[in-house]
Amino acid sequence: TMSALVASGSDFSLRIVGISGEVCCLSVQPAWRLSKLRRLVARTLAFPAAELTLLDGDTELKDHNAVGERQQLTAVRLSPSAVYRKAKENMEFTGALALQRAKQLASEATLQG
Repeated sequence: TMSALVASGSDFSLRIVGISGEVCCLSVQPAWRLSKLRRLVARTLAFPAAELTLLDGDTELKDHNAVGERQQLTAVRLSPSAVYRKAKENMEFTGALALQRAKQLASEATLQG
């Protein structure tokens, strides 16, 4: 069973499908991060990893997620302009979080001072 494979940390087969059907089947480990899997799939499909998004159903998976017990994922290739837009949105979000944290620390310092 799949849970026995996950518990033992053994390799198992993960199907990667695209719009036109199965594109590849890879031997993976449950503990792998999606960033590693994304690079492997991109290399297998011969295009840049930055242009690849992996979906579990309709949920976009993040690089820090583990492969876990997933048996099939969908590969979607983004256009270079979509990759740029996504990177810009991530940078803006990260910047907004950093600014919010800095404001919080400044207000805490003011209250303590």
